Amino acid sequence: MSNKKQRIGEYLLEKGFLSQVALETALEEQKVTHERIGLILVRNQCISRQQLLDAILYLNPDAIQGEQYITGRVPAERLIESQTMIVAEKPDAIYMATMESEAQARIELQPFYPEAPLVFVAANPEQIESYLDDLKSMSSSEDSLVDKLLRRAFTEEASDIHIIPRYNSYSVFYRVMGVRHHRHEGPLDEYNTLCARLKDLARMDLAERRIPQDGAFSTEFNGKLVDLRVAALPINNAEYLVLRLLDPSRVQPSLSGLGISRVEEWRKGVSRPDGLALICGPTGSGKTTTLNASLKELDRYGSAIFTAEDPVEYRLPYLGQMSANPAVGLDFARAIRAFMRSDPDIIVLGELRDSETARNAIKSAETGHLTIGTLHTGSIKGAVQRLRDLGVPSNELTYVLRVVMVQRLLRTVCTHCHGEGCPVCKGTGYGGRTVVSEVQYFPDETAVQRLFNEEGWWPTLLDDALLKLEQGITNEKEVIRVFGEEARGRITGRFGGY
Repeated sequence: MSNKKQRIGEYLLEKGFLSQVALETALEEQKVTHERIGLILVRNQCISRQQLLDAILYLNPDAIQGEQYITGRVPAERLIESQTMIVAEKPDAIYMATMESEAQARIELQPFYPEAPLVFVAANPEQIESYLDDLKSMSSSEDSLVDKLLRRAFTEEASDIHIIPRYNSYSVFYRVMGVRHHRHEGPLDEYNTLCARLKDLARMDLAERRIPQDGAFSTEFNGKLVDLRVAALPINNAEYLVLRLLDPSRVQPSLSGLGISRVEEWRKGVSRPDGLALICGPTGSGKTTTLNASLKELDRYGSAIFTAEDPVEYRLPYLGQMSANPAVGLDFARAIRAFMRSDPDIIVLGELRDSETARNAIKSAETGHLTIGTLHTGSIKGAVQRLRDLGVPSNELTYVLRVVMVQRLLRTVCTHCHGEGCPVCKGTGYGGRTVVSEVQYFPDETAVQRLFNEEGWWPTLLDDALLKLEQGITNEKEVIRVFGEEARGRITGRFGGY
């Protein structure tokens, strides 16, 4: 079969990016929705957008002209002046379409992509004009402040937006790769308008400013729907707003892409048909990303998987995902009792936060179900102690504990400038984040008993961070930022300082 005639689904299947059952299910969905198979596969999180682009370029490069991508790398005014549209960004090439001179566009735009060549493709002029109109609206003074803040946050790949009222003004910070950056300062009347609009979108009580409130809404960006979770906190007769941006395309499709050093230990634990698997770490340590990457590797078609979350952050097709709602009495403990009556194979709990939930999780693990949960602890030994504090007897835990992973996130050095700062990393010196972890699989009761006896035979979080420092993945400053003075002492002792 020639490349031109081969279907995308067949190609992805041959490459091992897709299972037969996933493809067959997507094809059945296509018969109902009449959408492109690639769109369905990406939406169902069976493949990544990057894998889809690779397939398109291999099978029919001309089809790439149907794509478009809004990026924060190139200033909007540069694209507007050169009448150029970004079609796709790939590590080995940047695809563009222009209505002006390709040579001139290359001169103007190549400096923003020093790591890869620019490839110009044909495109419909109407599509380019529509793309440029979107860019103009992003920078237009007539566009709403909410739209401007959100679009900039999306292009900078921020995970959170903090809106903080002050004495005579208000500040907006974006959290990018775990660090907050100041992005906007405005007058209080602007803050009042912005706050009211966000609360209205999130369906909060506009008149209530005395108690914390939570809400959510969705918006579209780069052709995909992004969910936003909003929290309003009463401070000093005003409200501190935090928006969490839940972009499903930023969740790694595979555990292998997260940087977990001993990921096979984790895979052994979640491959078992029953027992308890724990992902631990503080807020913002990437637990949800690891959990979702794990669920994508499990059989979402042949196994019944139910999750209880607070709230559901990333929707995964073919799972039963339930958001906790204490206002109506739906907590984690009640959710797990309901799951047990619903023919489950795998039960996932967003957090083991109270005694009843923890005990029910143990019962679930004891009765033949793989149960995956998260805990806010900083070590494997701490996870066991936390379960004991929640009333789980050691003798019950002995027979069900399968694997524990504790993780944090470290920024990685930009591979293009090696930390010096360049357009690729926007001058930060960092190109992304990686998981640092301690993870151990417990194959039997004897191994669990060793854990109870305070033995530790696995690399710790800091050991893993120092390994990544030695490999040049991160730098000394970042390790000390995350781990503090303990890291400084270990770095001096191990490397003699830098």
